[in-house]
Amino acid sequence: MNWRRLTTAGGGYPFAIVAVGLATLLFLPFRDLLQTTVFMLLYVPVIISIARLVGVRASTAAAVLAFLALDLLFIPPYYHVTVASLSEWLGLVVFLLIALIAGQQTGQLRARERAAVRRQDELALLNRLAFRVASEKSVSAIAEFIVGQVTQVLGARRAALYVGGPGTGTPRCLAQAGLLRPSSGEAALVGWVLRTSKAVGLPATEGVPYDQRLVSVGASDAIPGVETAGAFLPLQTANSLEGVLFADPAQPAGFSADDARLLAAVANLAATSLERQRLAGDAAHAEALREADRLKSTLVSSVSHELKTPLAAATARVTGLVEEGEGCDAARVHEELTAVAEDLVRLNDSIGDLLDLSRLESDAWQPHFDLYDVRDVLGTVLSRLSASQRERVRFDLPENLPDIRADFAQLARALSNLVENALVYSPADAPVRVSARRAGGGIELSVTDAGPGVTDAEKAHIFEKFYRGHASASAPAGTGLGLAITREIVRTHDGTLRVEDAQPRGSRFVLTIPSSPKEPA
Repeated sequence: MNWRRLTTAGGGYPFAIVAVGLATLLFLPFRDLLQTTVFMLLYVPVIISIARLVGVRASTAAAVLAFLALDLLFIPPYYHVTVASLSEWLGLVVFLLIALIAGQQTGQLRARERAAVRRQDELALLNRLAFRVASEKSVSAIAEFIVGQVTQVLGARRAALYVGGPGTGTPRCLAQAGLLRPSSGEAALVGWVLRTSKAVGLPATEGVPYDQRLVSVGASDAIPGVETAGAFLPLQTANSLEGVLFADPAQPAGFSADDARLLAAVANLAATSLERQRLAGDAAHAEALREADRLKSTLVSSVSHELKTPLAAATARVTGLVEEGEGCDAARVHEELTAVAEDLVRLNDSIGDLLDLSRLESDAWQPHFDLYDVRDVLGTVLSRLSASQRERVRFDLPENLPDIRADFAQLARALSNLVENALVYSPADAPVRVSARRAGGGIELSVTDAGPGVTDAEKAHIFEKFYRGHASASAPAGTGLGLAITREIVRTHDGTLRVEDAQPRGSRFVLTIPSSPKEPA
């Protein structure tokens, strides 16, 4: 038991009795040596100390006890209430008045000091809550901070913050502090508060305007047969009921009016915070839906265009051959069928890009890591190019390159996208340079072209799906998925991908792969 609880137990009266008793035992040996007025003066500091530590009522009792002790033990005849002289009666009365007044003044000063300290603590708590509410983005972190402060500042045995379960309305404990076991009837009363928006077990909040006070009922009035000393406060805003704040006091007498006022202020801040977080979540969800709709529209538009264009071209060529019939010569038939084959290859590539990107984003195309020589990967990339394209590719590969741990097919696909893009955007007579070097524990691969380059504004979007920069207007049509696929492959390898300016012109796409990519779960 701490000192404060020891002195205030029983309203402070036991402490006052013990203090006066000990002082009397201490003074009694000097009864024949000192005058009565000296003992009166010695009792006054004792009474002031009691008033300072315990309060006015206990100091009043101490003054009366000291008055009786002086009369019975220090003024002849001893052990009798009667006093021999009128002057001694007057002295006792004056002592009692002085002791009462001194105790009263000291007690009031103590009460004002305690009130000031409490106000300061309340303001400090509300300031901390307001700062945390404004800066914290996590609802759980805010809730844990609030219940922690309630147990710390109010000395509550247990504090918990509940919200209604999504869809069902079933209370869900968002955070709790102090005792972790819910008190009896706690869940039922939380549900009652969520249904009625009324407080339970909250004392009258003095100093709060009447129209701003919470409507509170007793626990047994809310649910017959349920008794609790705790307070349940609805987290009510102007538009919604966000949850319930519960606090269980350490003292059997429950929370004081000051505690109730502070709890109400904390509940208001908690309600505002939860509402703000909920609205922010709703706004983010709505924004995500709008972005999903935009991507869906872009996907439909892009896919429709990229799939319909080669299909329409192939259909037109086949239809032309059918209409010409047997009069069409063999050379023209071969030319048209060759063009149809190219259109179908383009159509197949577009469908392949869409499927590959979808599999990567849904983690359906998991990498299978193994050690490979990067020259083997680049050889595969080179083999996929036409003869004229292969002549334009220049390699800068040092002899001491380490083996790379990667998925061979995925890495070859990513590098093919970068090399093919570089060939498309570079002038027909300009080479495309592919280089590699050690980077940390991994390897860095770069593809440099001599094309028009990527502006700073486009660098932030160049790896997005279906994004086509200003230079794409002069390039053959594509799906706009190549760089997005490359980015997803690099992501599955725990690598990085960036674009930077090349000198004197063009762009350099730099891909890094760590030595030990994280294996897929």
